[in-house]
Amino acid sequence: KKLHKKYCEKCHEDDGRSAEDDAGILAGQWAPYLRYNMEDFTNGSRPMEKKMKKKLNSMRKKHGDKSIDELIHFYASQNK
Repeated sequence: KKLHKKYCEKCHEDDGRSAEDDAGILAGQWAPYLRYNMEDFTNGSRPMEKKMKKKLNSMRKKHGDKSIDELIHFYASQNK
């Protein structure tokens, strides 16, 4: 939850439950679905907005690749 608050909350409000600004609902999604999408973003198969890329790179630099798994677990564990 701390990673979400620091790096994702501005676009994925309400712990990933809000779909404001086309950010998409992440809360309650199936973990493999979240992982596949994140892999597409990080390997360049899917375009990433500049602010998302900046936040994601900052998070990975400070917390390592395990932080992505932690975010996926957080979002998958949330109720829609």
